[in-house]
Amino acid sequence: MLSRHGLAAGLAALALLGAATTTSADTGATPGQISVTGTAAVRVAPDEVFLTLGVESRDKTLQATTRDNSERIAKALAVIKRHGVPEKSVQLNYIQVEPDFDTDVSRITPVAYRARKSIGIKITRLESFEPLLTDLFAVGVNQVENIEFRNSDLRKHRDRARELAVTAAREKADALTAQLGVKRGRAVRISEDSGWRWGGWSGSYRGGQNLMQQNVVQSAPNTGGQGDGGEGELSVGQISVTATINVDFLLE
Repeated sequence: MLSRHGLAAGLAALALLGAATTTSADTGATPGQISVTGTAAVRVAPDEVFLTLGVESRDKTLQATTRDNSERIAKALAVIKRHGVPEKSVQLNYIQVEPDFDTDVSRITPVAYRARKSIGIKITRLESFEPLLTDLFAVGVNQVENIEFRNSDLRKHRDRARELAVTAAREKADALTAQLGVKRGRAVRISEDSGWRWGGWSGSYRGGQNLMQQNVVQSAPNTGGQGDGGEGELSVGQISVTATINVDFLLE
């Protein structure tokens, strides 16, 4: 038969054992990890151009405004056809009409009307781009809403950029762990930043002011792409597809 003192000592020992077991289970469930991000850009030559052109007309009467707009649009379509652009690569939007008011005179009676219509064009012969644009200005096109150079084989370049980004993330993890005296283990989480970024020529032209600018992503000069942190070149006349990958590795 246990004495009162022996019973109390036994209960205390059981309580300590239970507490030690719980603490070990809680703290041993989370291993060390390292989180890194890899970014890469694949540089390619464009093989198509997407243009969005506009014609804006203004006159004192609605009839004169819409007539002028329709005539200039018809001339622009004739120029596009003459340059060999197929009909399936040309899209014409609906006309937009709005009144102009002289608010010092009246807020009800318009002093003039404005009409706008846009044409979307896909050009696959890049050598015809500048001559076509010049001829379109000559027949009354007065707005270039957007110019975008692209590459038609986007899927292949996306896959290559993703592959390079994964390599960059792994190499970054190896470099960091080596400095800390530990080793990179297996990957436990991989995510990709949503959205793909193109670098290239794009811009607009309105009211006689050229707003063209180059948005080029830095990329490696020899391999066609680069990992995160490399020193690449900015190449005029080429575009880039960029991928960003986030990876969590276990530490060993």
